[in-house]
Amino acid sequence: MNSDMPPVPLPLATDSRIPLRERAATTADYDRYFHIARHAPDLTSWTCGVLRLQTAVLADLPRTGLDDSQRAAVLTGLLHASHATLAAWLHGEPAGDRPCDDGPGDALRRWKLGHQLFHLLLTTMNSTLDDTLAAVGTARWASVRHGLERLRTLYDAATAAMAYASDFPASVYAHEVRPTMEPPLAAPGFSGTLNREHRVMTERAHALRTALAHVSAPAPLLAGLRHEESLLRAAQRRNRHAHAAICERCVPDGASLLARHTTREAERPCDR
Repeated sequence: MNSDMPPVPLPLATDSRIPLRERAATTADYDRYFHIARHAPDLTSWTCGVLRLQTAVLADLPRTGLDDSQRAAVLTGLLHASHATLAAWLHGEPAGDRPCDDGPGDALRRWKLGHQLFHLLLTTMNSTLDDTLAAVGTARWASVRHGLERLRTLYDAATAAMAYASDFPASVYAHEVRPTMEPPLAAPGFSGTLNREHRVMTERAHALRTALAHVSAPAPLLAGLRHEESLLRAAQRRNRHAHAAICERCVPDGASLLARHTTREAERPCDR
């Protein structure tokens, strides 16, 4: 040993303490950070977790800077998760994913699928309207505002569903789709006015407008409610305009099946 060599430097911490052992992050650290509880949930617990996450994301998504395609991608992911969860509840039941008789990609199939989607959205709107009306009655203003936000989103979704249902050329509607709603394939006077869910939605929406007109709440809360009301009315206008545009494109003469049936009945000679 060479006594002329200085000792090897001793590494000391600047705080004069023995340093704690640093370890690499683990999956447990990752799960803890993102609030993931890893255990063996049953299907009910899983479904509750899916619903909680959906609720939080749907409430926050309108406040983000994402563009429409990015939002659509997020919503599509949530839809796939919901579909898989519902399918899990039906495990062992008869499969409900058999192809429709109309054939994949066919305009008539899209027309019917789009209307089923429209009814599903209307049913959700009706339940949301009931909840929002109840919240108005008990002065739960945060719930009222949340209900108005959800109704606006559902209206815009319904508008998109109408666009989806009619996403084919007007000539295809005239020659392939419309004849399926006329005799002898359907009873005369076939009309969207026969839509029960839409009728309920219209009645409940009117009741909500009436209830909100008589709301007495603190000024800041009331201003927020009025703002959400205005956004909802804008979504309703977009829906009406979109429906009118579809009708004008597909039925340029403006004569609905119901109107034609009513005219023919009026022109038919009376029985003597």
